[in-house]
Formats: sequence, structure tokens, C-alpha cells
Amino acid sequence: MRSALQKSALALTILFSFAAAAWSQCNNPPSPGVVICTPTNGSTVVYLNEVSVRSTPASGASITGFSVYDNKVLIYQSPQGQSGIDLYDGAIHNGSHNLIVKAGDTAGNLYEAKTSFIVTGQGYGDCAPPRSPGINFCNPPAGAVYGIGFTAGVSAKGQSQISKIAFYLNGKFLTSAPGTPTLAVAILLAQESTPYTLRVDALDTSGNAYTATKTVEAAYTYGLYSCGLTCPPGINVVAPPSEAYVGNTFNINMQIVGNPKPITEMKAWIDKTLVATAQGPNLQQEISGAPSGTHILTVQGWDTDGIEYLIQENININVSE
Repeated sequence: MRSALQKSALALTILFSFAAAAWSQCNNPPSPGVVICTPTNGSTVVYLNEVSVRSTPASGASITGFSVYDNKVLIYQSPQGQSGIDLYDGAIHNGSHNLIVKAGDTAGNLYEAKTSFIVTGQGYGDCAPPRSPGINFCNPPAGAVYGIGFTAGVSAKGQSQISKIAFYLNGKFLTSAPGTPTLAVAILLAQESTPYTLRVDALDTSGNAYTATKTVEAAYTYGLYSCGLTCPPGINVVAPPSEAYVGNTFNINMQIVGNPKPITEMKAWIDKTLVATAQGPNLQQEISGAPSGTHILTVQGWDTDGIEYLIQENININVSE
């Protein structure tokens, strides 16, 4: 069964599921069947990642619906007649995933597509209870990329039932919850690129106390979500947007905005390969010879104080059905 943290993340599925969104270039297969355009098989992606599914019925028939399974767990069931979806599923957490889509049509045909991929970086790990009494401080996971606002999550186990969990930031009390072995809280850091210490205290009904700490350090990043009318400093993504379909040659157009100090340098990587550099706050270059498939585009910048600006997104290079 999914943990409480996973269940809350699963709610994101509803918020970020779109039926054949206009900006996607995942097309229906030319012959009867079902396809998973993204993530491509064998790829590594960052959270939140898009799962794009399309299907084509037999001649004269229509799609009755399709089911999406992640590691054998049903994560999406389409309504009658829906033939495709672009699914942002917050429950597809860090780690390895085997995705299976099963579809059917009114002619009685059954279709299936599979893909395997790894989620890393921004995502949530599986916050399982520790095997022995103590605290599993799982979120944010190692290697995560997050802004000055992010979510921290823990799971605790005692010698008896957990009676209380409390969070502290640099020794200052943030919040607590009684009678729960798991807790996720929103954290807002006052300054970027400065190490902070998050501490979690847990207490069981027998009076045993447990403590865990984690050093967190945010970058200036807008992430995947709109920041509303006022945004903190960060990287403005003009092109390519997250989950874009591009060719093996494409243009990067990104700027650092709202920076309190002058920007000295920007760099871009496809996965771990450096593909572009620029002096100052504007990165506008043509990238050629990019590898086909779903890949991670990382753009990073620094100001004169050494403050880091960083964003990661998935892009689909020369990907079709």
C-alpha cells in the first residue's frame, strides 16, 4: 500500500492530468494500438515527469478506455471513450519505474505498451517506516533540486505507538502533530544557498525520544509551478519549456531575472554533458547533435556573491510514436 505521503502526492494526479494537451506532440499511433511517447524507455527523468499516452482503435471502432499501471499499481483509469492523456503524476516518486498501459476498443481488441525509466533529483522518495525504532527523514531526498520553498517529510517508528512528531529549523520550532507516525510540512527558507539544519523529534507513548537532522540548501529556482504575481529571483524559461518535444537541433533561451547581484555566468547540460555557456544573465544558444530520447536539461547560473540559480526539466528530443 502507498504511504500517507504517497497518497497525498497521488492527489497531484488529478491536478496535473490533461487529456491530449495542446502543447504535447505525442501523436496517436498510425495503426491500431496504444503507445507511451514519454518517458522513453531506459531514460532518467526529474520529478514531476509527464507520462504521455495515445491510442488508436481498429477501423470503425472506438477506444473504450485505458489503464496505467506503475510498478503493478493502478495509477490512472481513463473514462469511457478517452484515447490519450498527458499525465503528471505526483505519486511517481524517485526510483525505478515499470509503466504498463492497457487499452481496449469496441471491436474487442486489447492493446498494451510498456516503458521503464528512473525518476531522480526533484522527486520524493518512498518514506517507509524505519525497520528499527527511529526516524526515516526521507524528503527532500539526496540530490534533490528545490527552491526556497519545499516540502520536508518523515516517517517514525517507536518501541510503542508514536505520540508526537515536531519539526525545527535552525533550532526554532516550526510545527508538530500528535498521534501520527508520518508528517510532511512546507518549509520556507529566508535566504538561498545558505545551509540550514532541519531537525525532527519524535516521541512514542512509552516516553522514548528519537531525533534526526538534515542539512538543506536551496537554490533560486521557479520549479514546475507558477509562482503567482510576485516571484523570487530565478530562471525564466522561454525555450524549451518543460516536457517540450524538440529536434536533435534546438534553441535554448533562458534568462535569470530578479537577481539582487549581477550574474557572472550561465551553463546548460543535457544529462551530465555540458552543451552551452554564457557570460551574464542570458543564455541564448543553438544546441545541435543532441541525443534522441527523454533527457534532463539542467540550466545553472551564479552571481557575483556565488549565489546559485538552478532549474531542471525534462525534454523529449526527436521523440515520436
